[in-house]
Amino acid sequence: MDLPTQWRQLPTTDESAAWQLAGGTAMLTGLEPDGATEPRTGLRWYTMHAPAVIIGTGQPLSHFDADALHQHGVQLYRRSSGGTAVHTDPQLLMLDVALPPNDPRYLHDVTASYQWFGAVWVAALAALDIPARLVTIAEARSDTRALDAHTRMACYGGRSPYEVLADERKLVGLAQVRRKAGALLQAGVYVDWRAADLTRLFALSPAEQAQLAARLHTRVVGLAELVSPETRATLIERVQVAFAEALHHLHGVSLVADTWTAAEQTARTHAAHTRYAALPH
Repeated sequence: MDLPTQWRQLPTTDESAAWQLAGGTAMLTGLEPDGATEPRTGLRWYTMHAPAVIIGTGQPLSHFDADALHQHGVQLYRRSSGGTAVHTDPQLLMLDVALPPNDPRYLHDVTASYQWFGAVWVAALAALDIPARLVTIAEARSDTRALDAHTRMACYGGRSPYEVLADERKLVGLAQVRRKAGALLQAGVYVDWRAADLTRLFALSPAEQAQLAARLHTRVVGLAELVSPETRATLIERVQVAFAEALHHLHGVSLVADTWTAAEQTARTHAAHTRYAALPH
């Protein structure tokens, strides 16, 4: 276990996709040295209050049906990390961790950087009586080679190194953004996984959408499937507590409540209205 240390914990929020995506940019801005204090590792939990689809840097807009997006009231946004489509709403719990280069968990090897993060998730889930394991590098590569084109369109349909499986289905997805000031590690876990919320938006035939939804149900799981009904009402809060306790146990980290700095607020507002504005469809 590392020496005791403190991380800043920013407020948990439920806001628009643009505003939440911009929060990652703001956290990286907060890692930039200001000449007065050392940058501090930060953490925040969040959800998105309205349905949206977040696509990776290289995913084409042609994957989506504009009429379906309009019918279901879903906006498209492009994130700063790779991968493909993620459907977001209050059922997707997200976690961002911003690491400055002086944090012992910051590694120059991008893939290896996920290992400690995934391991904390596994420990947190164990505390909730959810057995889970990490995806190995070898099985991630093998899985990627075997994926069909339609499953590749959904980010949770694939498996990357050190993501988390429960019931041999993907539970925790991971992403990462790198900047000179540090690294932003991101995790997402569905409380309730509903594949059709995403597949009905793809530019596929109804039969292809149904086939893809069925396939994704065999590859992805939500937390609600893995816990008793009486615990579901407080599931998000219990996950946050379990993660904080696992982080403290494994890494000696204590979380200290904090607020956005003025520089972070400025960066967040600017990014929400520019970099993360909704895409046309």
